Order: sequence, then structure tokens, then C-alpha cells
Amino acid sequence: MLGTVEIHPVTTRRELKAFIRFPWKVYRADPLWVPPLISDRLAYLDPARGIFYKDADVALFTAREGRQVLGTIAAFVDHARARYVGRAEGGFGFFEVLEEYGAAAALLDTCRGWLRQRGMVSVRGPTNFGDNDSPGVLIAGTDYPPAMLEAHTPPYYKDFLERYGMQKENDLYAWRVTFERVGTALHGAPSDIVHVADAARKDSALSIRRIRLENWDQEVSTILALFNATMETIPGAVPIGEEDFGRLASQMRPFLDPELGLIAEIGGAPVGYCLLIPDTNRVLARLNGRLFPFNWIRIGRYIREIDVVSFKLLGVLKEYRRRGIDALLYVEALAKAKERGYQWLDGSLTSELNPVINLIARSRGAEMYKHYRLYRMPV
Repeated sequence: MLGTVEIHPVTTRRELKAFIRFPWKVYRADPLWVPPLISDRLAYLDPARGIFYKDADVALFTAREGRQVLGTIAAFVDHARARYVGRAEGGFGFFEVLEEYGAAAALLDTCRGWLRQRGMVSVRGPTNFGDNDSPGVLIAGTDYPPAMLEAHTPPYYKDFLERYGMQKENDLYAWRVTFERVGTALHGAPSDIVHVADAARKDSALSIRRIRLENWDQEVSTILALFNATMETIPGAVPIGEEDFGRLASQMRPFLDPELGLIAEIGGAPVGYCLLIPDTNRVLARLNGRLFPFNWIRIGRYIREIDVVSFKLLGVLKEYRRRGIDALLYVEALAKAKERGYQWLDGSLTSELNPVINLIARSRGAEMYKHYRLYRMPV
């Protein structure tokens, strides 16, 4: 039986390490959980080094019974997001808790109280600060490990949040398809998307090139500009900042295959992009949170053994749509991934607020293999 739960703010490096290491306790019997790199978490959650802290207020808390940690939560106000959406809305994330509802409720009470003191009227989450890093709790799809930047949570998280009174904001989906099936669509019977791509390929003004890792900073800047511009039409989408995008890009850089990153140009100007990324989680799952002392030696071999690519990024500027550029990028990238020996494709995450992309995924034979949910409530 649960005794007295006390909430403690994280104020020291020792407490921060305990905060970061706590998920190992939640998932100790879960073989599908993918541990984050402890060094990355320490940098990300350090106010002196974390990029997010530059335009945000953040507080980390642990729930304890005596000396035993029962759960963790981050309460935060992302000022850039609040300005963009025009709402006094805070967030919660890094929400991990043992199967003790009292501890979960105490953490959420503390988070809401902290946000209320800062003038917020609602709270949204869970997100690990940004919507592009493991958003939501898992509603369905506990039979397969998550791909990169996808969350993995126990089933009772949903129950705890809804028991507490949180309401659904929107759902997110992950899709998968084997390259055996993709290959049939690309190289076998006639396919509408292949016909559209073939038509686009005849446009003499259009060219497709691979990303140039040797021009890293310029390529990251180009893809960021295209990403934010092409996301404008999606309800609820918030632009990602340059530093945050750069942080994610730097984490992915060792895994990138330049043959799977494509830029579409018209007259030399970038108008669209597609990026398939070898799934970093296939490596992280084997490191148990640590690169040293020996894992760094093995990491090159682990990367070469990745058999999954994650389809995270594709977009074409609004004024160049309906010309088949997106179809051509898609076909070229998938054909190259199949040629390079990857076994299947993860497509994630898509929002229920973007029904067109979900319809396209289903119509192409993809299986929805994970279902996530974001929540909201007044503070």
C-alpha cells in the first residue's frame, strides 16, 4: 500500500541523474523499451546547456515515498510555442511513474500548480518539450519496439491521465510496410504513384539530388526552411526553431545514409525534400544508455546492421504541389532504400488532424502499428 508521497524539485546534478535514470525502473521488465543515451539527457535537461531553456521556463520534479523515487515529471512553458498559438498554455513531459496512481496524481497536481503560478490556463502533453520528440502515450501497439522519436509507455499511463481528468487533444499514428510489398508496388504492376512520378521526371526544370553531408550546415538550413514552410498548412503544427532542429539533426548525423536524403530543385532553388533515416533506435536498444567504455567501439557495426528506415520528412512547397514532385521524391527514396537492403519502412508520426496523409498511408498498403494520444486540461 502506498504511503505518503512527497514531491521534490530537482535542483542538484545528483537529483538530475536520479531523474534521468528513473525510467530504467519503470521498464526493467519491458524488452521493447529503448533506453535514451544518459549523456544526451544530461545535456538536454541541464539549464546551462539545454537549448530548450533559452526561451522556456522549466521545472523538474520527482515523486518520492521516503527515499524511493516513484515518478518524474517536467513542467514547462515554451514561450515560442505560446506566442505562436496565442494561448497561455504550458506543457508536461518526461512523465514516468510506477503503477501507483497516487504518485501520478501528485506529480500532475504539482505540474498544474507550477503552471498556474506562471499565468498559464491550460496544460498539454506529454511531450519531451517539443512535439517532435516522443509525443503522447501509447494507446495501442505494444507488440513491437518504437522507432526513433516515438514514445513507448506502459498501458496504465493512459488510464492514469484519463482518471485524473485529462481530455484527448489529438491522436498520432505510426505506420509500417515491408519493402517486399513496396517493391511490388514500385517494380511490378502499374501504380498511380509511379505514373505520377514518371510524369514529374519529364519536367526539364526539375532536378533531384542527394543531400550533401560535406555541406552539413547549409543542408540543415535548407531542410529546416522547407520543413517549416511545408508544415504551415497542417492544423496545430508549430514551427521548429533553428537550434532545436540542429540538435535533432546532429543526433541523427552518424546514422544518415546520404543516398536516402533527397532535395528537389527547380532552377537550382530547393522546393521539396524527402529524408529516410536508418532507425537510430535499433542501435540505442543495444547500448543501455551508455556509449562508454566499450559501446562506442561497436556502434559502427550496430549502424551497419540496421534493417529499418524511418520515413520522417517529406514536403513540397505549396506553390509547387500538384506537379508530382512529392511522388517522385517518394518513389526515388523508397527504391534506393530497397536497393540498399533495408527490410521495412516506418512512417511516423502522422496526426489525425491530417487525414489526407493517413488515407494515403493506408491506401499504399501500410499497417498502422502504433497509436498515441496527446492530452489537455485546464490548470
